[in-house]
Amino acid sequence: MGFPSAITREAGTSPSTRRRPGRRLSGSHLFIGLVAVLAFAFNYLALQDREATILVAVASRALPAGSPLQADDVRFVPVPSDFEGMGSLLTQSELVTREGWFLDRPVGTDGVIDEGMLSEPGAPSGLRAMSIPVAVEHAAGGGIGVGDRVDVISTAGGAAAYVVTDVSVLSVADRDAAALGAIGAYHVVVAVDADQALLLAEAITSGSLEVVRSTGAPPVDEGGSG
Repeated sequence: MGFPSAITREAGTSPSTRRRPGRRLSGSHLFIGLVAVLAFAFNYLALQDREATILVAVASRALPAGSPLQADDVRFVPVPSDFEGMGSLLTQSELVTREGWFLDRPVGTDGVIDEGMLSEPGAPSGLRAMSIPVAVEHAAGGGIGVGDRVDVISTAGGAAAYVVTDVSVLSVADRDAAALGAIGAYHVVVAVDADQALLLAEAITSGSLEVVRSTGAPPVDEGGSG
């Protein structure tokens, strides 16, 4: 006769199961999460601050009046984008189009550079801009354009001679407006040096001129016949 088991189960019951406690977050997990949140917040604030400022040019050294503005003459400092005078200040993106322009007044070291103190040069490479009044029919029929090279011939006294040759055209008057008798009529603006300006001035006052489009043509000797 066997002895009954010391452990008996009631009818219809099943073995009891032990519930596993839920996994609790450790302090290290909380710390990592906090660091991630803070990093996101700092990056967001940094971006917001960057968008709220604009880089403007200040003089890196004292700049005298009349000097051409070069990239190494300035450094850039952040200024709030809602600054009242922001519209007139020279920004980093605008320096590209203003480099080589001349200062109308001196600027001290760390002085803010205002666009209003800059003047565009009359012609590139230190040359001068000079207007030649001429009838359309004596300027290649009005077929001269910006960037062309031209020769200017004087016919004063019945003798034709080259006054200047191979000078660059900076601008041209509107041909249609000149045909309608607009003020100033037709003219061609060229880049010249000091000596060429004097020769042209004398030729303009002394007689008729012929402006020849010479783009791509071989050079001629000034004062010669070609």
